[in-house]
Amino acid sequence: MSDPGVYRDYWRRKRLLDQGPPRFPLRRWWESEGLCDIEQVCFEAVRGAASLLDVGAGDLRIRRKLQAAGYTGEYHTQDVGREYDHTYASLAEVDRHYDAIMCLDVLEHLPLEEGLATLDRLVKLLNPGGRLVIQTPNARCIRSPLAWDMTHVHLYNLDDLWAYLTAAGLDSQGFRVAFGRPPRSPVAWVRFALATFVTSRVLGADFADNVVLIARRPPSAAG
Repeated sequence: MSDPGVYRDYWRRKRLLDQGPPRFPLRRWWESEGLCDIEQVCFEAVRGAASLLDVGAGDLRIRRKLQAAGYTGEYHTQDVGREYDHTYASLAEVDRHYDAIMCLDVLEHLPLEEGLATLDRLVKLLNPGGRLVIQTPNARCIRSPLAWDMTHVHLYNLDDLWAYLTAAGLDSQGFRVAFGRPPRSPVAWVRFALATFVTSRVLGADFADNVVLIARRPPSAAG
């Protein structure tokens, strides 16, 4: 039988989705030395946190970017890889709470039950009023994220992730993230508009490659 966490608050989540999720604005990601568009959004969410845990910190690129942008709080990292030095090798080792937690490009590498258990664990590690930043590929993307990396095993759509965290009592806002800079010429804008129309209205898919959720734990939440 599946982990009961998969079906916890199932009908509450269904009701939230039936009522309609909020609008999820489109933001952009591109390779850059400094913070790109969506990275700036994430930075604004965590910049005032006194302590931050970066889950799946990998090659520490995000730590370098955030600190270069002015983050001065306590910065800890977790990753199962051994190529770089991290504060923790496993979430099971974390024995304290944080004012902010970032989990970027991790959930898609885990089976559904393990992914949702990871979300639950991260919420519990947040201090009251703390913020959780989640980034993962968009299950609705016309370009299947399963083809990007052989270690991708499960995909999430933004509506479901929003409903899951909202049902858990967090105040959540989401963003759809397209790869690449915005079109810069009228011709490019027309091509983009046509591609968007065909993808969303004709095929019923999405052109946005990733999704980002920024969720805030209520200030009155128990530690």
